Amino acid sequence: MKHRYFVIAAVTLIGVWWLAMTPPDYLQAGRPIVFDDSAMKSIAEVNYSEQFSENLEIIRSDLPGHDDVIFLDHGKKALVSAMDGKLWTYDFAHQKAEPFVDAPLMAAGLHESISNEDDIYFCASHLWGDTYPAEERVGLYRIHVPSREITPIVLEVPATEISGPKVWALDDPKAPRLTRDGTGGESRPLAFCNDLEISEDGKRIYFSEPFSYPGASMGGGTVHEVLAYNGNGRIWHHELSTGETRLVVEGFHFLDGILYDLHQGSKKEESIISSLTPGFRIMRFYVAGPKAGQSEMIQDGLPGMCDGLDRDSKGNIWCGMFTVRSNFLTWIHENPWAKHILLRLPLNSMSQPKTTGVMVFSPDASKALYYANYEGPKASLIASAIPGPDGQVYMTPFSREHRGLVRLPNPLD
Repeated sequence: MKHRYFVIAAVTLIGVWWLAMTPPDYLQAGRPIVFDDSAMKSIAEVNYSEQFSENLEIIRSDLPGHDDVIFLDHGKKALVSAMDGKLWTYDFAHQKAEPFVDAPLMAAGLHESISNEDDIYFCASHLWGDTYPAEERVGLYRIHVPSREITPIVLEVPATEISGPKVWALDDPKAPRLTRDGTGGESRPLAFCNDLEISEDGKRIYFSEPFSYPGASMGGGTVHEVLAYNGNGRIWHHELSTGETRLVVEGFHFLDGILYDLHQGSKKEESIISSLTPGFRIMRFYVAGPKAGQSEMIQDGLPGMCDGLDRDSKGNIWCGMFTVRSNFLTWIHENPWAKHILLRLPLNSMSQPKTTGVMVFSPDASKALYYANYEGPKASLIASAIPGPDGQVYMTPFSREHRGLVRLPNPLD
């Protein structure tokens, strides 16, 4: 009899827990995800992991783990968005790293202004596990380097509900928008600004919001979103001259790194490329021209999480491979019934595969040119791979324990 009561009590407790921990609608497990592994086969043909490991160099300094690197003063210095919430500089001549300015929240996705060499644009978002002053807000910002003055550019975006995957053409009058004076409809605070791209003429900024529900943050705050694999991501467009912010892409999984497509013969970009980082995919979105409003898959079933996107002088696309695609995660996506259990658990501290690396693609991202994976003491969780003006490619280890810059000679030069 006691055994029977114990079983009933246990089943009741499990039932109560199951209902109490039901994830919200935006984190419901969806349909099975089966990756096309043709990308794995083509990347295997350009695997240079051994040479990568041999040539990888770490320049020791106090510089913390970081997300992005850009170069100042004709390559004499680097500006780095670090995980301690500060922008740092590194002086190559004097081999010295030092904090430059305390950014709002944590800066990410640095990009030089096209029209003013003294200005840098960046995203700022919460980093999971850290606390910040209440007045600091997620947003798109600009820093004037000589004065170190930081100016918010976009803090609010149109309040919209995602009803499915959609691409809004830049000339679509129905696209949700918000003007500089706040008109255009309801607005909400930007929840997560992850990466940005500036058009060739310097007039337009595209920036990604991988998801926008409460608790949105970099690092551990992404785990449940990674598992759910739902279409909660958006890409926004900001017109610098008018101050208008409008929606261009919505309803895709974890939109992250952004580049505009090279557009010879056209006055401005007709399409943009984005990495769906934990989706192991790269997609193209047409924002103008004859295919405006359409999207297409470029790479599917990549061997790892393609994070930040950068181009070299030849137009080739460099992608930091944050971590490899584990057999466990592949199985989970193919069997979403298991997600109903996992999404009820506190997974923010879930361990990740330690193997990281780099992928390089042709200018249209259709062909793999180079691949390398790495596991070792010099770098972990590489968020970006940035070709520098000195013939080196700089890796960005997104790890709190890391110290220093990491680089290797450009293997495609």
